[in-house]
Amino acid sequence: MKTVIVGAGISGLTIAEGILSNDVKQEIVVIERENSPGGLARTFHKDGFDFDIGPHRFHTFNKDVDAYLQNILADCFVQISRKSSVHMAGKYRSWPLTMASVMGLPFPVIWKSFLDLFNKPDIKEIKSFSDFIRSRYGNNLYDFFFSGYTRKFTGISAEELHVDWAQAGVNRAVIDKRVKADSLGSLVKGILLPKPVETKFYYPSHGGIQTFCDKQCERIQAAGGKILLNTSVKELSVVNNTVNGIVLENGEIIKADKVYWSAPITVLYPECDLKFINTLIANVALKSEVPQNDYQWCYFGHSDLIFSRLTIPRHFRADCVPSGRDSVIAEITCNSETDFWKDPEIIRERLIHDLTSVGAIKEEDILFIDWQRIPETYPVYTLNYKDQLASIKLPEGLTLTGRSGSFWYNNMDHSIDQALSIVKGSKFKKDFWNER
Repeated sequence: MKTVIVGAGISGLTIAEGILSNDVKQEIVVIERENSPGGLARTFHKDGFDFDIGPHRFHTFNKDVDAYLQNILADCFVQISRKSSVHMAGKYRSWPLTMASVMGLPFPVIWKSFLDLFNKPDIKEIKSFSDFIRSRYGNNLYDFFFSGYTRKFTGISAEELHVDWAQAGVNRAVIDKRVKADSLGSLVKGILLPKPVETKFYYPSHGGIQTFCDKQCERIQAAGGKILLNTSVKELSVVNNTVNGIVLENGEIIKADKVYWSAPITVLYPECDLKFINTLIANVALKSEVPQNDYQWCYFGHSDLIFSRLTIPRHFRADCVPSGRDSVIAEITCNSETDFWKDPEIIRERLIHDLTSVGAIKEEDILFIDWQRIPETYPVYTLNYKDQLASIKLPEGLTLTGRSGSFWYNNMDHSIDQALSIVKGSKFKKDFWNER
């Protein structure tokens, strides 16, 4: 049986490796449009600096996924703690929020949020991201942080986003399910009566996060599988509503009995008008360490700042930068029609100004800025996205998988879980924000 997997990201590679580990007689071809595997978990290397596509590290409560991670990485990983922040009212504040960080907010924000504990909007039907946030956190926090950050990040208003955007993003923002932040009340309780939580993550002991995918590729190729890089797929080859292969951009047809699609679903079904966010990455190399950058990653909601998140690679592993150096990864979300997506250099000076204004860099310390365009990084859950997905009728022999393929705002561990379930032939629920 011949199987084609489109997309060499975490999900596609896990499916390929899983199939071959059970049956080396299977003929597997993995097709990837980029020049390296990993998808959204790629790593860029330049002059001794390692830059992941934003903050990537493995964490899971799923025993099967944990076993798979350790099996692939073997002894090639380190365990790291978590330290994340949010930049609000001009200062860095730890996340999950602590009493000290909250008390540092402007008094009107604290007072209005306190009043919201007793006067939250009574919204009968929760349909949008705005409904969800205001009903759980109150109008004040919604206006102060969530509304502006959401428009900045997605390019559309919170009223136009489906409630699933909140379910997928906000509810799991604290990572550890032992910490509750699903309402203003639980957030306040966590601030007043914090539970000591020490969440550990896996990170490769050399290279960046792509090392995990490289090891998957080694196993796939050792078992006889093929990985075709720099190869784009145009469409499916379908006969009598059954997939019999894929058509490459150059017109070549690769026959297949089964196709797993983890590339963007919009390639196959552009008429459904599903939308993705693109991310422009600015990998900034610095001459010396910046003490203020004591977080692994930090969210920036202020509309005047061009980036929405910063990542500090040396806090994932010290040798991600040369000794004594530092680096910052700035993420700027946009769409493909945005001017700076086409020419990032036009925002160079603004980026430097904004990074300097939050203390992330000193301009004179910059060694280089390496721009990377990462298309289709996040699926956007508009109010009618479920109807758009439901309108897609899949031919026999096609399975959608991964963040881009199944239009699913997930994490790497969820993609692995989904892929392992597919290999086993078991059912998998995409709405991971509910307990399985």
